[in-house]
Amino acid sequence: MNWEDFRYFLTLADAGSFSGAARQLGVDHSTVARRVAALEMAFGVRLIDRLPKAVMLTQEGHVLAKRGQGALDAMFAVERAAAGAVAGVSVPLCISAPPALARYVIAPNLSHFREMHPDIEVILQGQTQSADLNRRQADIAIRLSRPRKSSVITRKLADMPLGFYGARDYHKAEPDWDLISWDETSADIPQYRWLEDRLDGRRVVLRSNDMDVQASAARSGLGIALLPCYLGDADPHLLKFQGREDFPAREIWMLVHADLRHASRVRSGMDFLIKTIGRLAS
Repeated sequence: MNWEDFRYFLTLADAGSFSGAARQLGVDHSTVARRVAALEMAFGVRLIDRLPKAVMLTQEGHVLAKRGQGALDAMFAVERAAAGAVAGVSVPLCISAPPALARYVIAPNLSHFREMHPDIEVILQGQTQSADLNRRQADIAIRLSRPRKSSVITRKLADMPLGFYGARDYHKAEPDWDLISWDETSADIPQYRWLEDRLDGRRVVLRSNDMDVQASAARSGLGIALLPCYLGDADPHLLKFQGREDFPAREIWMLVHADLRHASRVRSGMDFLIKTIGRLAS
C-alpha cells in the first residue's frame, strides 16, 4: 500500500467530494481521483461510490477510513514533533486569521516583524474556516472564539469592539437607518443574529458575507454597517454613528498546538501577534 494514496483517501472521506479534498490537499481533483483509484486497485476492493457532485463511502470504505484515522493522527503528531524540534528558523511560519484581521491588522505590521526576524518566511492565511492545528494546517491561529481542545494552548489577545458606520453625509435618524447586514450563509456569526433581532422594522438594503463589501457599500452612502472599529475608524470616508444599543465586543484568541509552542519561529510569531493585536484594546 502507498501511504500517500491512503492519506488522499482519508482526506476524501472527510471532505465528501473530490473538489473538497483537492482544496485541502492543494492539488487537482483528478489527482485525488487517481490516487484513490490506485488504492482501490491495491486493496482489490471498492472504497467509494462516485456521485455527480460528491462521493459516498462503501461499507469497506467506512471501515478503512475509521481504522486509518488513528494512523493519520499519529503521523501528524510525528510531523508536529519534528517541526517543534527544529532549532533554526528555516521552516516557514504559517499564521491563520479571519480575513479582515489578516488584511487590516496583521499584514500592515509584518514589515516590523521582518525587520526583527529577516530569516523567517511568513505564510498569512485569511480564512473564515478554523485551521486545524492538529493537522498542521497552521502553526498559529487567530480566532474570534475560544476553542475547547485540550491539545491547543490558548491566550486571549484583545477585545474587538464593533460599531455602526456610514458615509459622512448620511443623515437618517437611527429608526430610519438603511442597514447593511450579513447574508444567511453567515448565520452563525454573532453580528448577524444580533442585527436580525434588532431590525425593529428597519430595512436591510444589502446583505453580504464579505466585510469589505459591507464597508464599501456604507462608504457609498447606501446605509449603515456594523463593522470592527479597527476598520471603520481607519477609513476617512466613514463616520461612526451612535446606536441605542452597542454590539458587545468580540474576543480575539491566539491558538498554538502544545507541540509547537517552544519552536523559535513560533515563539517569535506569538510575541509579534500579542503586541500587534493587543493594540486593538487601546
